[in-house]
Amino acid sequence: MSTQESVLPGELETRRARVRGLMAAEGLDALVVLAPDSQFWLCGLESFISGVLAQALVLPADEGAPTALVMWDADVPLARATTDVDQVVAYRFGVEDPVPAFRRAVAECCPDARTIGFDSGSRAVPHSIGVALIEALAPARCVDALPLLAEARLVKSEHELACLRRAGAFANTGLEAAVEYARPGVTERQLAAEIEYAARSAGSDYPSIPTELASGRRSAFVHGTPSHRRLEPGDLVHVELGGVEQRYNAVGLLTFYVGGAPPSRAGVRLYGVVKACLEAGLEALAPGVEARAVEAPALELLRAEGLGDGFQMRFGYGVGVGYPPTWLDPFQITRTSRRAIEPGVAFVLHACLLDAEAEVGVVIGGTYAMTGDGVEELAGAGPVDLQPSLSGRR
Repeated sequence: MSTQESVLPGELETRRARVRGLMAAEGLDALVVLAPDSQFWLCGLESFISGVLAQALVLPADEGAPTALVMWDADVPLARATTDVDQVVAYRFGVEDPVPAFRRAVAECCPDARTIGFDSGSRAVPHSIGVALIEALAPARCVDALPLLAEARLVKSEHELACLRRAGAFANTGLEAAVEYARPGVTERQLAAEIEYAARSAGSDYPSIPTELASGRRSAFVHGTPSHRRLEPGDLVHVELGGVEQRYNAVGLLTFYVGGAPPSRAGVRLYGVVKACLEAGLEALAPGVEARAVEAPALELLRAEGLGDGFQMRFGYGVGVGYPPTWLDPFQITRTSRRAIEPGVAFVLHACLLDAEAEVGVVIGGTYAMTGDGVEELAGAGPVDLQPSLSGRR
Protein backbone atom coordinates (compact mmCIF):
# COMPACT_ATOMS: atom_id res chain seq x y z
CA MET A 1 0.00 0.00 0.00
CA SER A 2 1.48 3.33 -0.97
CA THR A 3 1.54 6.30 1.35
CA GLN A 4 -0.90 8.06 -0.98
CA GLU A 5 -3.41 5.24 -0.48
CA SER A 6 -3.01 4.94 3.28
CA VAL A 7 -2.69 8.59 4.39
CA LEU A 8 -4.84 11.48 3.26
CA PRO A 9 -3.10 14.16 1.15
CA GLY A 10 -1.51 16.77 3.39
CA GLU A 11 -1.72 14.61 6.54
CA LEU A 12 2.01 13.89 6.75
CA GLU A 13 2.91 17.50 5.96
CA THR A 14 0.64 18.68 8.78
CA ARG A 15 2.25 16.25 11.22
CA ARG A 16 5.77 17.30 10.28
CA ALA A 17 4.83 20.96 10.59
CA ARG A 18 3.49 20.28 14.10
CA VAL A 19 6.71 18.55 15.08
CA ARG A 20 8.86 21.30 13.59
CA GLY A 21 6.96 23.86 15.63
CA LEU A 22 7.77 21.92 18.80
CA MET A 23 11.38 21.55 17.66
CA ALA A 24 11.69 25.30 17.23
CA ALA A 25 10.29 25.89 20.70
CA GLU A 26 12.90 23.55 22.19
CA GLY A 27 15.81 24.72 20.04
CA LEU A 28 16.31 21.47 18.13
CA ASP A 29 18.00 21.60 14.74
CA ALA A 30 17.14 18.04 13.73
CA LEU A 31 15.45 14.85 14.88
CA VAL A 32 16.75 11.31 14.48
CA VAL A 33 13.55 9.27 14.75
CA LEU A 34 14.21 5.63 15.62
CA ALA A 35 10.88 4.13 16.70
CA PRO A 36 8.71 2.49 13.99
CA ASP A 37 5.48 4.08 15.20
CA SER A 38 6.88 7.61 14.97
CA GLN A 39 8.52 6.83 11.63
CA PHE A 40 5.17 5.68 10.25
CA TRP A 41 3.42 8.72 11.71
CA LEU A 42 5.89 11.17 10.17
CA CYS A 43 6.76 9.65 6.80
CA GLY A 44 4.47 6.65 6.19
CA LEU A 45 7.09 3.90 6.49
CA GLU A 46 5.08 0.69 6.95
CA SER A 47 7.75 -1.65 8.29
CA PHE A 48 7.66 -3.56 11.56
CA ILE A 49 11.39 -4.25 11.15
CA SER A 50 12.23 -0.85 12.68
CA GLY A 51 11.12 -2.45 15.93
CA VAL A 52 13.79 -5.11 15.49
CA LEU A 53 16.63 -3.46 13.56
CA ALA A 54 18.06 0.03 13.88
CA GLN A 55 16.61 2.36 11.23
CA ALA A 56 16.36 6.13 11.35
CA LEU A 57 14.31 8.97 9.90
CA VAL A 58 16.27 12.24 9.83
CA LEU A 59 13.96 15.27 10.07
CA PRO A 60 15.62 18.71 9.92
CA ALA A 61 13.96 21.64 11.64
CA ASP A 62 14.35 23.64 8.41
CA GLU A 63 11.36 22.84 6.21
CA GLY A 64 13.50 23.48 3.13
CA ALA A 65 16.15 20.92 4.07
CA PRO A 66 15.87 17.33 2.79
CA THR A 67 14.56 14.46 4.88
CA ALA A 68 16.26 11.07 4.83
CA LEU A 69 15.30 7.55 5.80
CA VAL A 70 18.23 5.28 6.62
CA MET A 71 17.33 1.60 6.61
CA TRP A 72 18.57 -1.88 5.94
CA ASP A 73 18.93 -2.69 2.27
CA ALA A 74 16.37 -5.50 1.98
CA ASP A 75 13.42 -3.16 2.58
CA VAL A 76 14.44 -0.27 0.33
CA PRO A 77 11.72 -1.15 -2.24
CA LEU A 78 9.14 -1.15 0.57
CA ALA A 79 10.35 2.24 1.76
CA ARG A 80 10.19 3.74 -1.71
CA ALA A 81 6.64 2.46 -2.13
CA THR A 82 5.28 3.63 1.21
CA THR A 83 7.16 6.72 2.35
CA ASP A 84 7.15 10.45 1.81
CA VAL A 85 10.84 11.36 2.20
CA ASP A 86 13.41 13.04 0.02
CA GLN A 87 16.06 10.32 0.30
CA VAL A 88 16.09 6.61 1.10
CA VAL A 89 19.56 5.53 2.17
CA ALA A 90 20.47 1.86 2.56
CA TYR A 91 23.03 0.14 4.74
CA ARG A 92 23.91 -3.54 4.47
CA PHE A 93 22.56 -5.34 7.50
CA GLY A 94 25.11 -7.66 9.05
CA VAL A 95 27.91 -6.03 7.10
CA GLU A 96 27.79 -2.31 7.89
CA ASP A 97 27.36 -0.52 11.20
CA PRO A 98 24.20 1.61 10.94
CA VAL A 99 25.50 4.39 13.21
CA PRO A 100 27.92 5.91 10.64
CA ALA A 101 25.11 5.81 8.08
CA PHE A 102 22.87 7.74 10.51
CA ARG A 103 25.66 10.28 11.10
CA ARG A 104 26.24 10.80 7.36
CA ALA A 105 22.52 11.37 6.79
CA VAL A 106 22.40 13.99 9.55
CA ALA A 107 25.50 15.70 8.14
CA GLU A 108 23.96 15.82 4.67
CA CYS A 109 20.48 16.95 5.70
CA CYS A 110 21.51 19.49 8.36
CA PRO A 111 25.29 20.00 8.39
CA ASP A 112 25.19 22.85 10.92
CA ALA A 113 23.05 21.05 13.52
CA ARG A 114 24.12 21.85 17.07
CA THR A 115 21.27 20.28 19.04
CA ILE A 116 19.77 17.00 17.85
CA GLY A 117 16.82 15.19 19.32
CA PHE A 118 16.38 11.43 19.18
CA ASP A 119 13.55 9.35 20.54
CA SER A 120 14.50 6.95 23.30
CA GLY A 121 11.30 4.96 22.78
CA SER A 122 12.58 2.53 20.15
CA ARG A 123 13.02 -0.98 21.50
CA ALA A 124 15.23 -1.75 18.49
CA VAL A 125 17.97 0.54 19.76
CA PRO A 126 19.97 -0.97 22.62
CA HIS A 127 22.03 1.13 24.97
CA SER A 128 25.20 0.43 23.01
CA ILE A 129 23.79 1.90 19.78
CA GLY A 130 22.38 4.88 21.66
CA VAL A 131 25.77 5.64 23.18
CA ALA A 132 27.51 5.16 19.83
CA LEU A 133 25.03 7.48 18.11
CA ILE A 134 25.54 10.24 20.67
CA GLU A 135 29.31 9.93 20.25
CA ALA A 136 29.05 9.90 16.45
CA LEU A 137 26.94 13.07 16.39
CA ALA A 138 29.36 15.03 18.57
CA PRO A 139 30.09 17.88 18.91
CA ALA A 140 26.34 18.33 18.43
CA ARG A 141 24.40 17.94 21.68
CA CYS A 142 21.85 15.11 21.76
CA VAL A 143 18.64 15.34 23.79
CA ASP A 144 15.75 12.95 24.31
CA ALA A 145 12.87 13.88 21.97
CA LEU A 146 10.44 11.19 23.13
CA PRO A 147 8.33 13.71 25.13
CA LEU A 148 8.20 16.03 22.10
CA LEU A 149 6.99 13.25 19.79
CA ALA A 150 4.49 12.05 22.39
CA GLU A 151 2.98 15.52 22.64
CA ALA A 152 2.88 15.91 18.84
CA ARG A 153 1.01 12.60 18.42
CA LEU A 154 -1.37 12.93 21.35
CA VAL A 155 -4.32 14.72 19.69
CA LYS A 156 -5.56 12.68 16.75
CA SER A 157 -6.70 14.11 13.42
CA GLU A 158 -10.03 13.16 11.85
CA HIS A 159 -8.15 10.73 9.60
CA GLU A 160 -6.57 9.08 12.63
CA LEU A 161 -9.88 8.87 14.48
CA ALA A 162 -11.44 7.24 11.41
CA CYS A 163 -8.70 4.61 11.48
CA LEU A 164 -9.31 4.02 15.18
CA ARG A 165 -13.05 3.62 14.60
CA ARG A 166 -12.42 0.95 11.97
CA ALA A 167 -9.91 -0.73 14.26
CA GLY A 168 -12.49 -0.66 17.04
CA ALA A 169 -15.04 -2.39 14.81
CA PHE A 170 -12.51 -5.17 14.16
CA ALA A 171 -11.84 -5.57 17.88
CA ASN A 172 -15.54 -5.77 18.65
CA THR A 173 -15.98 -8.44 16.00
CA GLY A 174 -13.37 -10.48 17.86
CA LEU A 175 -15.17 -9.99 21.17
CA GLU A 176 -18.43 -11.14 19.61
CA ALA A 177 -16.67 -14.30 18.46
CA ALA A 178 -15.37 -14.88 21.99
CA VAL A 179 -18.88 -14.88 23.45
CA GLU A 180 -20.22 -17.00 20.57
CA TYR A 181 -17.62 -19.78 20.61
CA ALA A 182 -16.87 -20.07 24.35
CA ARG A 183 -18.36 -23.33 25.61
CA PRO A 184 -17.30 -26.16 27.91
CA GLY A 185 -14.56 -28.31 26.40
CA VAL A 186 -13.15 -25.66 24.07
CA THR A 187 -9.53 -24.82 24.82
CA GLU A 188 -8.35 -21.26 25.33
CA ARG A 189 -6.25 -21.50 22.18
CA GLN A 190 -9.16 -22.77 20.13
CA LEU A 191 -11.23 -19.86 21.39
CA ALA A 192 -8.41 -17.43 20.59
CA ALA A 193 -8.24 -18.86 17.08
CA GLU A 194 -11.93 -18.03 16.54
CA ILE A 195 -11.43 -14.54 17.97
CA GLU A 196 -8.43 -13.78 15.79
CA TYR A 197 -9.99 -15.33 12.69
CA ALA A 198 -13.08 -13.17 13.12
CA ALA A 199 -11.07 -9.97 13.55
CA ARG A 200 -8.75 -10.76 10.64
CA SER A 201 -11.64 -11.80 8.40
CA ALA A 202 -13.30 -8.46 9.13
CA GLY A 203 -10.16 -6.70 7.86
CA SER A 204 -7.89 -6.21 10.89
CA ASP A 205 -4.12 -6.05 10.49
CA TYR A 206 -1.74 -7.83 12.88
CA PRO A 207 -1.97 -6.52 16.46
CA SER A 208 0.86 -4.96 18.43
CA ILE A 209 0.24 -7.21 21.46
CA PRO A 210 -0.87 -10.87 21.35
CA THR A 211 -4.45 -11.71 22.22
CA GLU A 212 -4.71 -11.98 26.00
CA LEU A 213 -7.11 -14.66 27.17
CA ALA A 214 -7.34 -16.51 30.48
CA SER A 215 -10.10 -18.56 32.05
CA GLY A 216 -11.06 -20.22 35.32
CA ARG A 217 -8.13 -20.34 37.74
CA ARG A 218 -5.99 -18.68 35.09
CA SER A 219 -8.26 -15.63 35.06
CA ALA A 220 -6.01 -14.14 37.75
CA PHE A 221 -3.28 -13.98 35.06
CA VAL A 222 -4.18 -10.54 33.78
CA HIS A 223 -1.71 -10.65 30.90
CA GLY A 224 -1.97 -14.39 30.36
CA THR A 225 -2.00 -15.63 26.78
CA PRO A 226 -4.15 -18.59 25.69
CA SER A 227 -3.19 -22.07 26.92
CA HIS A 228 -4.37 -25.63 26.29
CA ARG A 229 -6.74 -25.35 29.26
CA ARG A 230 -10.32 -26.41 28.45
CA LEU A 231 -13.16 -24.14 29.46
CA GLU A 232 -15.50 -25.38 32.18
CA PRO A 233 -19.06 -24.32 33.09
CA GLY A 234 -19.04 -21.20 35.26
CA ASP A 235 -15.49 -20.17 34.31
CA LEU A 236 -14.76 -16.48 34.13
CA VAL A 237 -13.04 -15.66 30.84
CA HIS A 238 -11.35 -12.37 30.16
CA VAL A 239 -10.26 -11.32 26.69
CA GLU A 240 -8.17 -8.38 25.50
CA LEU A 241 -7.36 -7.96 21.83
CA GLY A 242 -6.38 -5.23 19.43
CA GLY A 243 -8.14 -4.38 16.23
CA VAL A 244 -5.81 -2.63 13.79
CA GLU A 245 -6.34 -0.34 10.81
CA GLN A 246 -3.27 1.26 9.19
CA ARG A 247 -1.31 0.46 12.39
CA TYR A 248 -3.85 2.26 14.61
CA ASN A 249 -4.68 -0.08 17.48
CA ALA A 250 -8.06 -0.03 19.24
CA VAL A 251 -8.28 -2.33 22.24
CA GLY A 252 -11.34 -4.41 23.06
CA LEU A 253 -11.80 -5.82 26.57
CA LEU A 254 -14.44 -8.14 27.97
CA THR A 255 -14.97 -10.49 30.91
CA PHE A 256 -17.83 -12.99 30.76
CA TYR A 257 -18.54 -16.49 32.07
CA VAL A 258 -19.06 -19.85 30.42
CA GLY A 259 -22.67 -20.99 30.59
CA GLY A 260 -23.81 -24.17 32.30
CA ALA A 261 -23.04 -23.11 35.87
CA PRO A 262 -23.00 -19.84 37.80
CA PRO A 263 -19.71 -17.97 38.19
CA SER A 264 -17.95 -17.93 41.55
CA ARG A 265 -19.16 -15.49 44.20
CA ALA A 266 -15.66 -13.99 44.39
CA GLY A 267 -15.73 -13.34 40.66
CA VAL A 268 -19.21 -11.82 40.78
CA ARG A 269 -18.16 -9.48 43.58
CA LEU A 270 -15.01 -8.32 41.78
CA TYR A 271 -16.96 -7.78 38.59
CA GLY A 272 -19.49 -5.60 40.37
CA VAL A 273 -16.72 -3.42 41.79
CA VAL A 274 -14.80 -2.99 38.52
CA LYS A 275 -18.03 -2.18 36.68
CA ALA A 276 -18.81 0.57 39.21
CA CYS A 277 -15.23 1.87 38.98
CA LEU A 278 -15.30 2.01 35.19
CA GLU A 279 -18.65 3.80 35.24
CA ALA A 280 -17.24 6.35 37.70
CA GLY A 281 -14.24 6.98 35.47
CA LEU A 282 -16.37 7.42 32.38
CA GLU A 283 -18.63 9.85 34.22
CA ALA A 284 -15.60 11.91 35.26
CA LEU A 285 -14.39 12.31 31.69
CA ALA A 286 -14.96 15.62 29.95
CA PRO A 287 -12.95 17.91 27.67
CA GLY A 288 -10.25 19.71 29.65
CA VAL A 289 -10.38 17.41 32.70
CA GLU A 290 -6.98 16.44 34.10
CA ALA A 291 -6.24 12.74 33.71
CA ARG A 292 -5.73 12.26 37.43
CA ALA A 293 -9.30 13.40 38.10
CA VAL A 294 -10.61 10.48 36.04
CA GLU A 295 -9.17 7.81 38.32
CA ALA A 296 -9.96 9.59 41.60
CA PRO A 297 -13.64 8.53 41.97
CA ALA A 298 -12.77 4.93 41.10
CA LEU A 299 -10.10 4.87 43.81
CA GLU A 300 -12.66 6.05 46.33
CA LEU A 301 -14.89 3.11 45.40
CA LEU A 302 -12.02 0.67 45.86
CA ARG A 303 -11.23 2.03 49.30
CA ALA A 304 -14.88 1.88 50.33
CA GLU A 305 -14.99 -1.80 49.33
CA GLY A 306 -11.83 -2.56 51.30
CA LEU A 307 -9.97 -3.58 48.14
CA GLY A 308 -6.88 -1.47 48.58
CA ASP A 309 -5.66 1.79 47.18
CA GLY A 310 -5.26 1.03 43.51
CA PHE A 311 -5.83 -1.27 40.58
CA GLN A 312 -3.46 -3.97 39.39
CA MET A 313 -3.03 -2.01 36.15
CA ARG A 314 -3.09 1.62 35.14
CA PHE A 315 -6.61 2.97 34.94
CA GLY A 316 -5.93 4.25 31.43
CA TYR A 317 -3.33 4.94 28.76
CA GLY A 318 -3.12 6.50 25.31
CA VAL A 319 -3.38 4.56 22.05
CA GLY A 320 -2.73 5.32 18.42
CA VAL A 321 -0.13 4.03 15.98
CA GLY A 322 1.52 0.91 17.36
CA TYR A 323 3.93 -1.84 16.40
CA PRO A 324 4.94 -4.92 18.38
CA PRO A 325 5.68 -5.27 21.22
CA THR A 326 3.21 -2.59 22.38
CA TRP A 327 0.20 -0.49 21.43
CA LEU A 328 0.64 1.88 24.40
CA ASP A 329 1.24 5.59 23.85
CA PRO A 330 3.16 7.50 26.58
CA PHE A 331 -0.02 9.28 27.76
CA GLN A 332 -1.33 7.88 31.05
CA ILE A 333 -4.49 8.14 33.12
CA THR A 334 -3.30 7.64 36.68
CA ARG A 335 -3.54 9.48 39.98
CA THR A 336 -0.36 11.42 39.11
CA SER A 337 -1.26 12.41 35.52
CA ARG A 338 -1.84 16.15 35.24
CA ARG A 339 -2.23 16.31 31.44
CA ALA A 340 -5.64 17.62 30.38
CA ILE A 341 -7.66 15.33 28.14
CA GLU A 342 -8.38 17.36 25.00
CA PRO A 343 -10.77 16.59 22.15
CA GLY A 344 -8.98 14.20 19.80
CA VAL A 345 -7.16 12.23 22.51
CA ALA A 346 -7.72 8.47 22.22
CA PHE A 347 -7.19 6.18 25.17
CA VAL A 348 -7.98 2.88 26.84
CA LEU A 349 -9.88 3.08 30.11
CA HIS A 350 -10.09 -0.14 32.09
CA ALA A 351 -10.46 -1.52 35.59
CA CYS A 352 -8.71 -4.67 36.80
CA LEU A 353 -9.02 -6.52 40.10
CA LEU A 354 -7.51 -9.83 41.18
CA ASP A 355 -8.15 -12.18 44.08
CA ALA A 356 -5.07 -14.38 44.19
CA GLU A 357 -6.41 -16.53 47.01
CA ALA A 358 -9.67 -17.25 45.17
CA GLU A 359 -7.74 -17.56 41.88
CA VAL A 360 -9.96 -15.17 40.00
CA GLY A 361 -9.42 -11.98 38.04
CA VAL A 362 -11.64 -9.51 36.21
CA VAL A 363 -10.78 -6.89 33.57
CA ILE A 364 -13.30 -4.68 31.77
CA GLY A 365 -13.05 -1.51 29.75
CA GLY A 366 -12.49 -0.33 26.21
CA THR A 367 -10.99 2.24 23.88
CA TYR A 368 -12.46 5.74 23.83
CA ALA A 369 -11.90 9.10 22.19
CA MET A 370 -12.59 12.49 23.70
CA THR A 371 -14.68 14.75 21.49
CA GLY A 372 -15.93 18.27 21.95
CA ASP A 373 -19.25 16.83 23.11
CA GLY A 374 -17.91 14.12 25.41
CA VAL A 375 -16.66 10.55 25.23
CA GLU A 376 -16.99 8.33 22.15
CA GLU A 377 -16.66 4.57 22.62
CA LEU A 378 -14.46 3.00 19.94
CA ALA A 379 -14.03 -0.60 21.13
CA GLY A 380 -14.74 -2.91 24.02
CA ALA A 381 -17.79 -3.96 25.94
CA GLY A 382 -17.46 -1.19 28.51
CA PRO A 383 -19.31 -1.34 31.85
CA VAL A 384 -21.87 -4.02 30.92
CA ASP A 385 -23.42 -6.51 33.36
CA LEU A 386 -21.65 -9.86 33.73
CA GLN A 387 -23.09 -12.14 31.04
CA PRO A 388 -22.77 -15.83 30.11
CA SER A 389 -21.44 -17.00 26.76
CA LEU A 390 -24.02 -17.50 24.04
CA SER A 391 -23.96 -21.26 24.59
CA GLY A 392 -25.25 -20.66 28.11
CA ARG A 393 -28.16 -18.48 26.96
CA ARG A 394 -29.81 -21.05 24.72
